[in-house]
Amino acid sequence: MMKCILTFLCGGMLVGGAVAAEKDEYEVGCKLPADAVITCPDSNPLRDALRPVPTTAVFKMEGWSLWDPSLIKVGDTYHLFCSRWPKADDHSFDSGWKRSHVIRATAKNLFGPYEFQEIVLHPKDHPWATQGIHNPKITKVDDQFLLYHLGIPQWSTGFAFADSVEGPWKPLPKPVLKANNPALLQREDGSAYMVSKHKPKPTRDGKWDACMKAHEADSITGPYRTVGEGRNRLPYNLELEDPTIWWANDQYNVICTDWEGKVTGIQKPVVYYTSKDGIHYELYSKIPVWTQTEPILLEDGTQLKASRIERPQVYINEQGEFCALLVAVGVEERSHDYIVIRPVDHFVPTN
Repeated sequence: MMKCILTFLCGGMLVGGAVAAEKDEYEVGCKLPADAVITCPDSNPLRDALRPVPTTAVFKMEGWSLWDPSLIKVGDTYHLFCSRWPKADDHSFDSGWKRSHVIRATAKNLFGPYEFQEIVLHPKDHPWATQGIHNPKITKVDDQFLLYHLGIPQWSTGFAFADSVEGPWKPLPKPVLKANNPALLQREDGSAYMVSKHKPKPTRDGKWDACMKAHEADSITGPYRTVGEGRNRLPYNLELEDPTIWWANDQYNVICTDWEGKVTGIQKPVVYYTSKDGIHYELYSKIPVWTQTEPILLEDGTQLKASRIERPQVYINEQGEFCALLVAVGVEERSHDYIVIRPVDHFVPTN
């Protein structure tokens, strides 16, 4: 396999470069043990499959901060769900995203342009998420659509169902699980599998661990039980933020961000894990899929400058191919701005 093309700058920051980096260069700052099991130790085929972004694949709304993208195709229309809150609130962490609501936008092409359609879920109408509705993800469950999300102030996972992707949406009256940043799959037998982020205890330096737990249920609505003795499912006690999950190559595939840079030595890049049983996960590559510090290259040759990218989400087409990676982009420190839908060259894992 070809090595990923990387160049290092001082301070451990990583950007796209013109010269292939040596493996030892990349491992500066990494905290993985020497015996770590890595599927693609010297390359990252998913990173290699990323393509420049069409100018139409950048979704912005004047006066609003946008976050948490999730996408589904129904008929010949693509429906983009995300959270938003007034841009004026962006300077305040507490009054910003913690008071978010969910919207829907549509396009006839996967890569846009997308047009705002409606507010989907709002705290003023929700039975228990009365302060904020965040982290929405859209999926199809049997003959219904399911929009699951984080509900505030309970900090729990909530479900809302609809017969049409256009609603009306009916939230369940109570949270489904005390879990943050959920990522959900329905298995072929109708049972459900979920991974989520948990912060069980503070570390010695006062920070909080961000481990991944796994849950399952006999049906999509639960009740959910935590599997694997409630332990961190990531190997070597690694940490995560914002998982997304899909099934391919007879395995669970999870993309997330490297919370404290324990994999890469870089703050919150996008990384990739796989598991055959949903209990034991392996790191796909120490080379990140995408990093915070890389300029976002557009198809017209221009670049978008970003201070960070977060909330990675996958779009899988009808053939089961991973063909788009969605992220939320911040332009300045603690600023939340817009959604980017980046083409992926029809990646299917073969590990």
